[in-house]
Order: sequence, then structure tokens, then C-alpha cells
Amino acid sequence: MKIAILSDIHDHVWNLQKALAHPLLQETEAMLFCGDLCAPFIVHLLGKAYSKPTHLVLGNNDGDVAAIIANAAKYPNVRLHGEYYRGSLGGITIAVNHYPDKARALAENGGYDVVCYGHNHTIHTEKVNDTLLLNPGAIMGYHGGELRDLPATFLVLETSRMQVTRVDL
Repeated sequence: MKIAILSDIHDHVWNLQKALAHPLLQETEAMLFCGDLCAPFIVHLLGKAYSKPTHLVLGNNDGDVAAIIANAAKYPNVRLHGEYYRGSLGGITIAVNHYPDKARALAENGGYDVVCYGHNHTIHTEKVNDTLLLNPGAIMGYHGGELRDLPATFLVLETSRMQVTRVDL
């Protein structure tokens, strides 16, 4: 199974549209989103453009949570899980959260094949004991804390081989 892993859109509609149209994302069978959609309308873009199972967690910049919840409910393929997603896809166990420290703790404690996170906009792939710890970087393509451009990125995980592919937009 191929899984798209995205994070930190921050309302950057143009990069999101590029990601959703990317051939590697189109080949995936599910999507994990690691937080910071920001505006509720972003859920509509995801729900309309990607019809496969989509699992979202909230980040620290998701302002109108009530509207995000209402918009997610309009799409049968979109599931909003709050702060954490824990589940199985493609025969592996997965946890998703927005924050690096919480994700690292999940990875260090074991029990998951893959743990995904976002928040710091820095693409990262690391093996922590038996767990693959992944940050897909930011769809936004900017580091707000350092006020500098970054590559807009996402990841594709092939679960049968536990192979990660970086995609630059």
C-alpha cells in the first residue's frame, strides 16, 4: 500500500493543488495529514480532490476547529481524529500527531511501525528502535520561525517495503 503523508499546508492553496495533482500522490491509497490545515476551507480542497481515505490530525494553527469538524463531516473519506490518529493501514501500525516531541515519545515507546508528525516544517526520516519516525516537511514551503523559504515537500510511504519517497513540489 502507498500512503501519502502531508503536513503544514497553512492555507497555501497553490502548493496543495500541486501536491494533489502530483502523479506519485495520485498513486496512493490513503493520506495521512499531520496538522496545520489552518483555514477550514482547506478541508474542502482535500475532500474534493482526494477521494481515498484521508486521516487528519489538528495542529497548533488550526483556528476554527468547529468549522474544520463540520467541513470534514461532509466528506465520507475524510476522518478528523483530533490531536492523535492511531490505526493500521497496509498491514502496519501507524500513529500521527503534529508535534515532534510527542511523536518522538511515541516512537521511543514502541508499539508502532510508523509515527508521523509535522510542526517544524523540516522533512525528517529516522529509525527509532523498530519505529520509522517521519516528518513530511511543509506543503507551505516556508519556515515561519526563521522567516525563510524551504522546499515544499511531502512523503509517500510504500508499506510493503517500508520505503519512503520524498516529493518536492
